Amino acid sequence: MRAEGKLPLNNGRKGAGCPYGTVPIIRISKDDLTRAKMLSNNIYSSNVDEEPGHHYAILRTKTDPSRKLVGIESFFSLFNAKGVVGSQYSAFRMTLSNGFDTIKTGFTIDGRTQCFNQQGPGYVQINSQIPLGWPIDVTSVVGGEQFAIKLRINKELRGGPNSTNFVWTLFFEENNSVVGFWPPTLFGKLSEFGNQADWGGEVYSPLDQSSPPMGTGLPPHWRTSAYAAHSRRIGAAYENAKFDFVNPIDTEVYASNPHAYNIKDFGYYNEEFGRLIFMMVLVESKELETVV
Repeated sequence: MRAEGKLPLNNGRKGAGCPYGTVPIIRISKDDLTRAKMLSNNIYSSNVDEEPGHHYAILRTKTDPSRKLVGIESFFSLFNAKGVVGSQYSAFRMTLSNGFDTIKTGFTIDGRTQCFNQQGPGYVQINSQIPLGWPIDVTSVVGGEQFAIKLRINKELRGGPNSTNFVWTLFFEENNSVVGFWPPTLFGKLSEFGNQADWGGEVYSPLDQSSPPMGTGLPPHWRTSAYAAHSRRIGAAYENAKFDFVNPIDTEVYASNPHAYNIKDFGYYNEEFGRLIFMMVLVESKELETVV
C-alpha cells in the first residue's frame, strides 16, 4: 500500500504550492454548493425515505450520548469508480458528530472530477500546499498498484500547555500535516466533544437516474485489498485515552440498501492494516438503476 511520497493532489499550480503567506482557494460554482449541501445531510436516521437518492454503507459507533470522542482517523484507498455522471457523487469519507453537528472529510467522485470536497462555512484553510477541492493525481488500479491517503480530525489545544482553547484540526498523510481547522464556535454540541463517528461509503443520484457505483464499482473480492475500496487503520481517540488513537469500540455496520451496497468489517486485522473495512457494490452497474 502506497501512502507516502508525492502528494496525490493536483492544485493546478507549477511548483510546490502557493506563495508564502497565502493559501489555495478553489473557485466555487452553484453546483458545488448544491453538492456540499447534499453531502452535509445527517446520515443516522434509519428512514432513508427522508433522503431520497442517498445510500450509505458504513462502519459506525453505536448510539451513546455519554461517549466523548476527541478525534477520528483512517487511511482511505483511492479508487475512481466509473460511471458517476452529472450531479451524482460517490464518496469515501468519515464523519464525527454530536447531535445535528457533523464534521465530514474524505474524497468524492462526482460527475466532473475526483476531489477533496469541503465548502462548509467557517472552515479555515492554513496549508499552502495541500488544497481542498482540487483533483487527485493518482488513483489505485484494481488488482494493481495501490494508493491511499490518511486523514485525521483531532481536537487540538491552542495557546500553550495551560490553555483550554481548542479547534477541530484536519491532518493529512502519515506525517500529520495540518491542513486547516474548524473553530468550536461553529458548533453546538460538537463544540466540546463528538459522541458518534463513522467510516465508509456514500452515494447520491437524482431519482430519475440510476444510482452510481460505490468503491471500485465491482462486486467484492475478499482475497486481497487490491480488489476492493477499503479503509484501514481506522481509529478513534477518546477523552479518557490521552488523545491516543485506538481501535474504535462498540461499533456496528450500517447499510441503507444492503442488497446493493455494503461494508465488510474485518475487525482488527493485523498490525499493518489495523481495523479494516471493505466497501463494495453487490450488483453489477447495469442493475443499479433499480436502486432508488
